[in-house]
Amino acid sequence: MKRGRIRHMLRIGRAAGQTAEGGRARFWALLAATAVVAITLCSLVVTAATWEGREQRGAERVPTLADHGQQASALWSRYWDSYQGRQFTVVVIAPLIKDAPLPPGVARWPAPGEVFLSPALAEGPASEDFPHRYGTSVGTVSAEGLASPGERLAYVRPTKAMLGTARMEGITGYGGPGPVFGDLRIVGPQSSMMAITGVLLGLPALGLAAAAARMGAAGRDRRDALLHTLGAGRAARTWMDIGAAVRPVCIGAALAALFTVPFLLVNVQLPWIDYTLYAMDLRNVGVTLAAAVTASAVGMLGLIVLLRPAAARKGASTRPRAAGSGLLRLLALGSCPAFLVLALTSRSFGAQRSAAAYLFAVVGVWVTLPWAIGWAASRISGRASKSPHHSGAPARLIAARTTAARPGMVVRLVAAMIIAIGVIGQTQIITSLLFARSGDEEQLNSAQGRTMALVQTSTTRLTDAFTAALPEGAHTAAIGTGNIQPDGSSASRVLQAPCSSLRALRLPCPPAGQETKVSYGELDKRLRVSGYQTFGQTPAAVRTGPVSAINRAEGLQAVVFTDIDKPMDIPTVKRAAHLYLSVKALTEPVAEDGAKSFTVGYQSRWIPFLGTIGTLVLLTAMALAALSEFLRFAQTLAPLTVLTGRRQVFHTTAFWCLGVPLLGAGAVGAFVHVVLVQPVTGGESGATLSWSLISAVLAATGLLAAAATVAGGSAAARRALTWRPRAD
Repeated sequence: MKRGRIRHMLRIGRAAGQTAEGGRARFWALLAATAVVAITLCSLVVTAATWEGREQRGAERVPTLADHGQQASALWSRYWDSYQGRQFTVVVIAPLIKDAPLPPGVARWPAPGEVFLSPALAEGPASEDFPHRYGTSVGTVSAEGLASPGERLAYVRPTKAMLGTARMEGITGYGGPGPVFGDLRIVGPQSSMMAITGVLLGLPALGLAAAAARMGAAGRDRRDALLHTLGAGRAARTWMDIGAAVRPVCIGAALAALFTVPFLLVNVQLPWIDYTLYAMDLRNVGVTLAAAVTASAVGMLGLIVLLRPAAARKGASTRPRAAGSGLLRLLALGSCPAFLVLALTSRSFGAQRSAAAYLFAVVGVWVTLPWAIGWAASRISGRASKSPHHSGAPARLIAARTTAARPGMVVRLVAAMIIAIGVIGQTQIITSLLFARSGDEEQLNSAQGRTMALVQTSTTRLTDAFTAALPEGAHTAAIGTGNIQPDGSSASRVLQAPCSSLRALRLPCPPAGQETKVSYGELDKRLRVSGYQTFGQTPAAVRTGPVSAINRAEGLQAVVFTDIDKPMDIPTVKRAAHLYLSVKALTEPVAEDGAKSFTVGYQSRWIPFLGTIGTLVLLTAMALAALSEFLRFAQTLAPLTVLTGRRQVFHTTAFWCLGVPLLGAGAVGAFVHVVLVQPVTGGESGATLSWSLISAVLAATGLLAAAATVAGGSAAARRALTWRPRAD
């Protein structure tokens, strides 16, 4: 086709789009859909860029260990600390030569007893006392030395008195081949985040794009049929469709680009999940982001062309025919059941493959399920239209024949709702699955959870300086393993403390040199929690004596505690352990035992965060799809005004054409969700199905069906009052 003719077709399409029925609504729908698709693609690019930047900065700060016989330039070591269940890294450094290389992000070598903190720690809660916990804070770690601007990280140089209290390794520089540390060790793989983003944002964006592409399709379908009858080729009709949509699509892409610009200029902290995006990472992929925005516009136009109606086939009968073959039949009878079987059998795959296979299958089910519902509705309606029971009921007969002839109407009507059920359901299931593997947040935030802390240090006994620095009313007791067998196993746990500390734990005080057995059930609840992973439900051998290492090879493990109803100042205990026991002393509240598991709970916040955004997008898609069907419904039923003067026929037809498909789709969607989650529910660490969520979904479906019936019937009745025959 010549260039001039293409421009002519584009102008005609633009004019037709502006004057078409529902043209203004379609304009805003295409604009919003393009913007959402562009932002979704940009989100995937941002995710990939963020992970790449994190890995690069993480690799650059890994120390290069000095080989045997090689002169080390500095001493280096690290350990974990935690805040509200979230672990972070504390790096201990000390130069051996004057020009020792600095860690990335550290402006100068701190003096003995000085600390460089990341901004997240420097600006942390005053109650945690981060600026004084490890020494005296003298500066912050710049973004070049952090995995992300919000990472918690500390570089500590110990005093000369504390330098020898922990084993440290000699290093020659940074950028070595060793394992990464910090957030990089506790954040899930990039592939998982990309998959979650693709499911929770990509599916809703696709649903919105499809709803917008087919909005107001009745008039365009009639126009395409007329142009085809007049001899217009597929290319001419395609350019007209593009001309009608190119303006809102381009504006939507431009708005998405403007939305992305602030993320390139400044670091942006995402709400609720407390993660900060690094602007430099995004600037490095600026060209890719521009390509993503362009691809969204091109893809949206391509989707509009793809969803154009096929050329009508000639036939002798004027009665609507059920569409039971082609793509609809393939997706309904082939793909949807295949994906469902794959999801239910994903447990039989290997552990690493099962999650990916399950997620892939679940996405496939939710994408193809609307087509299966449309095909089923067409088949059922086709039989119902031939039933004598419906011959005397005009509304049901009209609805049955319309649904049988136009299964695509049902697909468009229920697609957004079905995907919404899938997104909401999977959000709840994945969140439940992650929280099942996380720590007890209720215990973590309780006052009782702050009444005991576990201290582990390489020293063999508590120092007087440490004891003097403890909060008022604090007691101490040593814990360890006893009766160690030749194979390394242990038969019991041992508790050793002065008599005053034992009485505070409601334990007996045996004479010196003797021990008393105390059953597991008689131990303080906090002791049972802190030692469960190591000892299980075993009794304890209680000894009276100083707080010293039970087994010198293991170092000292002790608990610092107050009365069970008196919360303790945990930051003070952590500071005392670091300054007076060992530079790498590990201190954690009993409620944070296994703090890494709490990180899973914090990571799971991404699921409802993205799921909420995806649900809002789907609600928009549902509104657009419903509005589109109302316009089509009103236009189709308007001629009935010459056959009947009753408004009831419009509302009854609306119930069967709009309300019943929505009710059926909601019930089917809820049932399919219950079936799909079976492979991941049950067991100690399995997900929990929320029946209250299922009930809420069914109730919302009922309300939506009622609203669609009332709105569709009213729109058709109003349209009927003003309808006049015209050549369209």
